[in-house]
Amino acid sequence: MDYPLDEWVGIEETRFERYRNWRTTKGYLCGTTASAVLLAYYQDYLDEKIVPRFLRRKNSGNGQVFLAFLQLLIQPVDLPTLAPQVSHGLSRYFNHFDLPYRGRSTLTGGWYRAVKRIKAGKPVVIGLMKAKGSTYGNHWVTAYAFKETSDGQRYFKVHDNWGKTNQVIPAHWINGTVSLP
Repeated sequence: MDYPLDEWVGIEETRFERYRNWRTTKGYLCGTTASAVLLAYYQDYLDEKIVPRFLRRKNSGNGQVFLAFLQLLIQPVDLPTLAPQVSHGLSRYFNHFDLPYRGRSTLTGGWYRAVKRIKAGKPVVIGLMKAKGSTYGNHWVTAYAFKETSDGQRYFKVHDNWGKTNQVIPAHWINGTVSLP
């Protein structure tokens, strides 16, 4: 372990405020919404070219056109998704625009993958599972900070796609991840 205990490690939560209104308002489109937040963050802070300007302008809080486009590639049918479906949809997006990225997924757990990405300054999409105690039910969120306590409890700070940009969730709710290399 090469991070401090009992302290949040990760990306500053204020960076996710502009995506506050990016919400899953109907159906099962949380995989698309969480992916849109991930890509918008990359565009705003890591690689401006990851999202074409006609879909979203850098630092814009408006994501409706971008979300609608991503839905066509990630969740063309409004049904629940698994990590490989979301990562494959992201890879289709990257192929469509000839971008040098690919979606990556883990099917179970995800603490170590998420911590690795967050320590590198990159958010990660994490799946939450009702059977593991998630009060969101089965849901996708975008994690950007983590904390492990001295008594071994682990948490993530997430954009929850329901209007909260600094929600704290227990890591044991995780059922898979989607990230970019």
